[in-house]
Amino acid sequence: MLQNAEQAEHIESQSKLISEMAPKVDGFDLIAHADGSLCITDAAKTLQKRPKDLFAWMGQNGWIYKRTGSATWIGYQSKTSQGLLEHKTTTAYRSDGSEKITEQVRVTPKGLTKLALVFGVSGTELV
Repeated sequence: MLQNAEQAEHIESQSKLISEMAPKVDGFDLIAHADGSLCITDAAKTLQKRPKDLFAWMGQNGWIYKRTGSATWIGYQSKTSQGLLEHKTTTAYRSDGSEKITEQVRVTPKGLTKLALVFGVSGTELV
C-alpha cells in the first residue's frame, strides 16, 4: 500500500513538472522552427547578452573564428552542418561602381535555441 502511495505521489509531482515546463517547451519549439536567421549582434540582444560577450563566448567555444588578417567572423563547419549557423553573402555596389562581396555569419533559429539553453534563457523570454 505504501508503494502505491509513493508511486501516486511521484506521478503527481511529474505531472506538475510537465505542466510547469510546457510554456518553456512551446517557446523553444516556436523559435527552433522559425524562418530566417539573426546576425550575432541581434542574437545577443535576443538572449539579453552584450554582443561583445556573445562574440567572445562563441569564439572560445568553437562556434566562430577569424582567419589571420581578416576582420570577418566565420562559423565553424561543424556548427554550420548542425544547422546552428549559416553564412549570408551579399554583393554591395560602391560609389565608383565596383562590387564588394561581404559575408556574414548568422545564427539560425536552431542555433538561437541552443544558445538560449546554454545561457539558461527560457523559451518564453525569447518569444
